[in-house]
Amino acid sequence: MQLNLFQWHLAETGKGYTSLAGLDFSSARTHFSRVLSAFPEYQEAKSGLKQVSYWQKTFLELKEKNPENGALLLWQRIKECSFSDSDPGRTLQANLFRNLLTKLETAELFWIPPDLSAGWLHLQLNDPVAAENLFRRQIHNDPENGRWYGQLADALWQQGRKELANGVYITALLLDPNRVLVDSMCHLKLAEVIREYGPALAPVYGFLKGVLPLIHQEITTLTLETQIYEQLRRAEQALLQGNHEAMITARRALKQLSSEVFTDYLHSLRSRPGIQTASPLL
Repeated sequence: MQLNLFQWHLAETGKGYTSLAGLDFSSARTHFSRVLSAFPEYQEAKSGLKQVSYWQKTFLELKEKNPENGALLLWQRIKECSFSDSDPGRTLQANLFRNLLTKLETAELFWIPPDLSAGWLHLQLNDPVAAENLFRRQIHNDPENGRWYGQLADALWQQGRKELANGVYITALLLDPNRVLVDSMCHLKLAEVIREYGPALAPVYGFLKGVLPLIHQEITTLTLETQIYEQLRRAEQALLQGNHEAMITARRALKQLSSEVFTDYLHSLRSRPGIQTASPLL
């Protein structure tokens, strides 16, 4: 009991961070100031009071902005901060995201280049259905942008619709691989493949590593990587159908496009029971 009396400042500091997380700056300032009046060098309270001043000033500035400019200002301030991995830290970030979403909705904006997306904010707030609807609308408006397909796949993945999500990830990586956001990707194993092999070859090595299926995809812009993917798909399809001639044709084409991928494909086949690879082109 006596120990608790001497540790009142811990509870008071905790109340300060809880108030800050709820964006109640006046209450937060009161709690932190009480602690600092007794312990002027207590770093947790000093840090809390500094954060109160930062966000209180930000919200005063926001009152002078229209919704679009306010969203840009708030987004910039959020990106400048590091949020603690604690309940108050996560709650503070979530409440700031909600404020940001409100401003985007008031401005009737889904996306402000280069990186402010209402759909992404919904994903961070664990609302993947709302995110899915926004990303589908954005794909309708901007159908060649792989960013939206990748984030639509994230929204589907968060909902547990992983088979459908995998197909959309493949579409994103075949269509526009360099715009797919890897750092925030929900499919962690696919993100590892992308980091190791690059986004353009991720559909190929995603299959070889057992992370992605092979799907038929209409590709309007042919690159070396999309051709490799298509020949791999044809080789695998022919193998499964028992079409020896088509299998050999596809394997030869695959080897011509990339001997490295061809070799890796043969190695992957050896791990499958009942698959013969001793004479891969015969």
